[in-house]
Amino acid sequence: MKRTGKPFLITLLLLSLLYLFPVDSRAQSADINVVSTVSQTTVYTGERISLSVEVSGDFNNVSRPTLPEFTGFRLLSNNPSTSRSYSFVNGKTSSSYSYSYYLIAQDEGNFTIPSITVSIDGNEYNTDPIEVEIVDRSSSANQSGSNSRPEIFLRMEVSDRNPVPGQQLITDVVLFFKDGLEVNSYQPVPGWKAEGFWKEELENTERPRAESTIIDGVRYRKARLLQFALFPTKTGELSISPYEIIVSVRAASSRDDPFSSFFGGFGSNQRQVELKTDPVQLDVEPLPDIDPASYTGAVGSFRINRKISTQQALVGESIEIETTINGTGNVPLITKPDYELPEGLEIYDPQQASSLNRRNQQISGSKVFTDIVIARTPGSYTIPQTTLAYFDPSRNEYIRESLSALTFTVNSDPNAQASTEQTQSFSVKPVTGLASWTTDSSAGLAGRWWFWAGILFPAVVLGVAYWQKTYMDKMTNNTAFARSKRASTIAEERLEKAIEKSEEGHIREAYNLLQKALTGFISDKLNLPEAGLSNQSYFSALQDEGVDMELLKNIRMLLDKCATISYAPDSSHDYLKSHVGLAQSILEKLKKEL
Repeated sequence: MKRTGKPFLITLLLLSLLYLFPVDSRAQSADINVVSTVSQTTVYTGERISLSVEVSGDFNNVSRPTLPEFTGFRLLSNNPSTSRSYSFVNGKTSSSYSYSYYLIAQDEGNFTIPSITVSIDGNEYNTDPIEVEIVDRSSSANQSGSNSRPEIFLRMEVSDRNPVPGQQLITDVVLFFKDGLEVNSYQPVPGWKAEGFWKEELENTERPRAESTIIDGVRYRKARLLQFALFPTKTGELSISPYEIIVSVRAASSRDDPFSSFFGGFGSNQRQVELKTDPVQLDVEPLPDIDPASYTGAVGSFRINRKISTQQALVGESIEIETTINGTGNVPLITKPDYELPEGLEIYDPQQASSLNRRNQQISGSKVFTDIVIARTPGSYTIPQTTLAYFDPSRNEYIRESLSALTFTVNSDPNAQASTEQTQSFSVKPVTGLASWTTDSSAGLAGRWWFWAGILFPAVVLGVAYWQKTYMDKMTNNTAFARSKRASTIAEERLEKAIEKSEEGHIREAYNLLQKALTGFISDKLNLPEAGLSNQSYFSALQDEGVDMELLKNIRMLLDKCATISYAPDSSHDYLKSHVGLAQSILEKLKKEL
């Protein structure tokens, strides 16, 4: 007979442990999200708004929200309308509960809807407070100018009116329209210059969403159509030029969302309206003083690091010093830092690469600078510790990043040993027989061609070597000289890339490259700033150089065409090729003029 006492006791013990320490099949750190929202943040007195509380995540039990006391509002009913949904993805269960209440605005002023408490699986969660403004309907209707405001208009909203040079300004193009209108589509008018600024259009994959607001006592819908990042390039008073769009509108349908038919069908009362923003005035303040050797030109929030490609090298091998600056801000405008390098290193043309991210309503990314050096003699080399700085507008101060010293050793190349040729021996025999004595009539050393060749050849070699060294030193140390010499090569590369982008169907990028080929060549030849100049600045600089007026007209026409067509991606590849041919002809003439 088998004994079963011990297995029974073990089983009983395990069951007791499970009872005392239960195992939850859900993750103990499961995410639970509780959010409250209102349908409008600016309302009239007597107007009704909806208050929604949404609970989502992995949970078992949720109780009805505990509502606080409301100031300025009256709750219509304690019984909310509810909805729920479930999902099961990758073996994980997720639930969503939504509770909706209605509030009546009563008192004029600014009020706060307090936090709302929800009990979930025995734990309490609180929502964030919401700020709401209540406007008196009768007094707002009598405000001066409220009736003169148009039924639809365009406004440019800028994140900061007192920036510093290089600061990223988030600029929204916002459309406002009254409830009686429905917007079907819009089309930007090409040619917006934004002179005095470096501009980048931000990516926004979502279609415009209309929100309710009150301006001077009048109810409007507002929707952000476009978003740009602007970077001031100089100090003083700057004006952001008006932005223009063409909007297709009609009388609103009975649907709740006036943007529900965005890019939709057309009705019989369809009409087009041309709108433009008012100029926006900015006062660009100068940056505080700082040692220019340590300032990289970066404005924003960045991280800076430096590394070396190897710590052991042979004589003649290249060594790369890589500096990476990444973060949020004026990434395209960051300049290469200069380092104090030890003697004995030959410095070659530095390289740079950048990566931009235009999503998340800001410009971010990285810029990488690579210095290439070669040691001609063995030994130990140290690139000293240094400090680089960038300006943080949010803190209104320079942030200094310390970069550690870089040490590397250069050894002799064992395969580069000098070799000598052994002298060959010749068998010498005495001459027998009669000897005939004659007088040597040949000239002396000065009459030998190889004598003068032996003297002149080293001098020519030294002259060529000196010229080459002088040229390389100027290419390394004289930025203006290096830019001028490389201008033609860079312009030709951009033209070739423009053709490639066109063949791939990226017409807009192709025209941007075509424009950069022309403006970059002019900037490099005349030592102008690499970015932030207007077309008029280039024309003025060329006029100062005495460039032929007929050539200037062709340049103006082509640059204006690039600025216009870059907004029209339906242009053809053949059309672009004709403009590339014109650009090549212009560049050939500019090479002779400049």
